[in-house]
Amino acid sequence: MRVLVLFLSCVVLLALVLTLVGADSPQRRPLDLPSGGGADGPTDDEDIPESIQFYGRIYEGDAFMFVVDFSGSMGRADGDKWNDLLHELVKAIDELSSEAELGLLAFSDRIEIWNPEMIAAGLNACTSAKEFLGQLVPGGTTCISTGVVAGLKILRTSTLDIDSRRLILIGDGAHYCQGQSDSESVEQDIHHGNWDRHHIDTIFLGSWQKGIDLFTHIALQNRGQFRIVQ
Repeated sequence: MRVLVLFLSCVVLLALVLTLVGADSPQRRPLDLPSGGGADGPTDDEDIPESIQFYGRIYEGDAFMFVVDFSGSMGRADGDKWNDLLHELVKAIDELSSEAELGLLAFSDRIEIWNPEMIAAGLNACTSAKEFLGQLVPGGTTCISTGVVAGLKILRTSTLDIDSRRLILIGDGAHYCQGQSDSESVEQDIHHGNWDRHHIDTIFLGSWQKGIDLFTHIALQNRGQFRIVQ
């Protein structure tokens, strides 16, 4: 009987202590989370890359360098190939926000550079880029590695993280420059020119197998994606 009384006394005492402690301590939410689940905390919007749709595919990045073939073959026949390319470029440029960086050059057996450095894709810059495209007239041969290496030099001026930069090469032929047509030397020149490992995506316009093979290899060797548009 004494044991039972002692046990009951302990239970009553413990209940009293817990009651007193609870009265002096404020209630707290689980894990001390703020009201509303932290909706007012920082967001990761700045980590979301830009995206553009180009020839029906989504490309993500924060700095886009377009390297465009404007050799004679691009302007042949009824000009649809060149006009389609201009249309796609204008759409892609218009999709960029002012937070993105833009670069643009055209190559044949010469190079036409819009701007020697990557610049923010604001309204004035985008308008200037589209005016530059409108002044290009296809002609000449196809010096692919010269164009890509020059594009990489411009892309290297970007202030953004290297993994968020993309060079997009668009063309319709294999390499033919100063009488030379060796694809292997083109791949080597681009590989050495891309020593800091930028992403190079390639888009081939047409069905010429030699050009398709070259553009495929360039993308595979430079962390990029390849596609054909016919």
